Amino acid sequence: MYILSIETTGKYGSAALIDAEGKIVSKSSNEEMNHLKDILFLADGCLKSEGLRPTSLDAVAASIGPGSFTGIRIGVSTARGLAEMLHIPCIAVSSLEGMAVLADEHVNEKVRFFAPIINARRGQLYGALYERTKVGYKAVLSEKQYMIDKFMETLQKLGIKDSEVVFVGDGIDAYESEITGSGAYLLADNEWRYQEAASVARLALQKYERGEVVSCDELIPNYMRKSEAEMRLESGTLSSKIGKLR
Repeated sequence: MYILSIETTGKYGSAALIDAEGKIVSKSSNEEMNHLKDILFLADGCLKSEGLRPTSLDAVAASIGPGSFTGIRIGVSTARGLAEMLHIPCIAVSSLEGMAVLADEHVNEKVRFFAPIINARRGQLYGALYERTKVGYKAVLSEKQYMIDKFMETLQKLGIKDSEVVFVGDGIDAYESEITGSGAYLLADNEWRYQEAASVARLALQKYERGEVVSCDELIPNYMRKSEAEMRLESGTLSSKIGKLR
C-alpha cells in the first residue's frame, strides 16, 4: 500500500511517499514558491526512488490549507487530477495539523502542545493549538484566523506552562517579538519551521487506515478566508478601480 502526499501551502513545495509500515521517502524544492513547476517532478522522484509507477498508488493526499492561496490551489488540483486519472481516493490533511506533527518530531516528551501559525499579514495569522494525546492530536484552540495579540492572550488564559508549548510556522518570522514578549515559549528552528510533505504523509496514513478518504471531487481547499480580490469585489472597490482604468 502506498500513499502519495503533496504539500504546497508554504514557501517550499514537497512530496512524500509512505507505505503501510510508515516508511517515508520525501523530496523537497529548494526554491521558494516554485510549486507549479516542481511538484510533479518531486512526486515522480519519490516514486522512482522506490521503483514504483503511479499505478502502484492507493491514495493521494494533499495539504488543503490554510496557507498560500495559490499554493493550496496547485496542491489540491494536482492531487485531484492524479486521483481522477488513477481512479483512487483522496485524503484531505490540514496544513496546521501537519505542522503540529512536524514539530512533535523535533521536541522532547515534555513538550505536549503545538502552536502552528501561518502569517496572514496585517497582524493576522492562521493558527491553532494542538495537544498530543495517546490517539493523535487534540485541537485545544480550533483552527481559524486570529489576530496575533488575541491568539497570545487566549493561549495565556489556558494556564499552560510556556515550556510545554512550541510554535512552528512562518508566523514566527512575522510575529516573533509578540510571541517572545508574551512568554518563554519554544520556537521551531529554521530547519523544521515550515510545512513539509512527510508530516502530511503520516497523518494521511492514519486517515487512510480509519477510512477517512474522499473522492477527487470532494477534495476541497480550506482557504480559511476570502481572497483580497473577492473581498474587494464584494465591497465594490475592485469594480470601481477597474472602471477608472477604462
